[in-house]
Amino acid sequence: MRSCRRQDVARGLAWLAGFSAATLLVVPKGLSVFAVLMLAATVAALPDLWRGGRAVPRAWYPLLAAALIVVAVAAASMWARDARWASLDNPSRVLLLPWCAWLAWTTRVRMSSLWYGALAGLLIACTISIVQVSSGVERAGSEANPIVFANAVLALLVVAVFCRPSHKGVLMPLLLVGVIVLANVAVILSGSRGALLGLGLVVLMLLVGGTARYRWRRLGIASGVLAILFAALWTVPWLSTQFRLDQLHADVSGYALGQVDQPISARLGLLTVAWDAFRESPLTGIGIDAFEARIDASVYCRGGERHFCGLEHAHNDLAQWGATMGVVGIFSLLALYLVPLSVAAHQIRLARTEAAAGAPWAAGMLVVTYMVSGLTQSMFSHALSTSAYVVLVGLLLGVGMQRE
Repeated sequence: MRSCRRQDVARGLAWLAGFSAATLLVVPKGLSVFAVLMLAATVAALPDLWRGGRAVPRAWYPLLAAALIVVAVAAASMWARDARWASLDNPSRVLLLPWCAWLAWTTRVRMSSLWYGALAGLLIACTISIVQVSSGVERAGSEANPIVFANAVLALLVVAVFCRPSHKGVLMPLLLVGVIVLANVAVILSGSRGALLGLGLVVLMLLVGGTARYRWRRLGIASGVLAILFAALWTVPWLSTQFRLDQLHADVSGYALGQVDQPISARLGLLTVAWDAFRESPLTGIGIDAFEARIDASVYCRGGERHFCGLEHAHNDLAQWGATMGVVGIFSLLALYLVPLSVAAHQIRLARTEAAAGAPWAAGMLVVTYMVSGLTQSMFSHALSTSAYVVLVGLLLGVGMQRE
């Protein structure tokens, strides 16, 4: 009886941990609540796990290996280049990926915790963005970078869409429309162009996925809707200004003249700096904590202080990891993406029902959206986006492991 009670307590704490992670994701210091609940759930779950002697699913070990590879590569780069210990802050967070997967598996928590949390989190994100813009803030972002805020909203949308219960009727489609509207409002008010491609991908997969019946018709409708939305971004003056699309031509043209203080030209300049750093040390990179100094030493910053010189990373995951940790860093980044993606694909193949495939589908889509977002943003250079990835993907894959 006592053992069953402990299991129920552990499961309840894990449910609250998942719920709080999604609900408070965009709230400043919100993930600290998740950390406390996760520790409490782990402590409650360990005694029965030791006594029961349950074997951890084989799919868990590749997740642990991927996390250890990332930490080991980052630690080796820090040691070799005598970097600050603080440079291990974000890389060490990837250890939460196997931890969260193990916790979700051993407690048999339901993914409803993440789904309800994502609904609440999107409502909070939309409210924050409206309040901030109404108070005169140019780009909403809570207390984070607006780009990081938009990517967090995109992660919540993936969970809200692909973890939904398999209820039939008119209520679920209306709810899906509602969460998509909430996410779009928050992203639009953040002014983040990098999240637009991910938003389009989520909507496209939502409309095209599911049963094969009328799939081509749904694909045509989805493509038409997305085309109209992207056309509106270019033709509606307020939207064009909010996303700074009206500055694209001047931005790109300015880069040819050495101007790197606008979004597009700055990214092109950063890619140039990253490529030069990678060519200098292709195997191990220039050091995990050295890219900011390399920006300051670049030709763009020799003429005096400018906005470009205050940037800290390459705004591209592949460029950032390649420049700072070389080929070894690129390998560890691929492991961080492709190992969870392969585990999710394996779980989808094993799923016998559409409901059983919900958690791995959501995990796979989250990995893909991060890969897409990583083209214009260094996702793992920010604590919020790093934590969101490892916590949400870990919990979702752990739910999928319950059926193995």
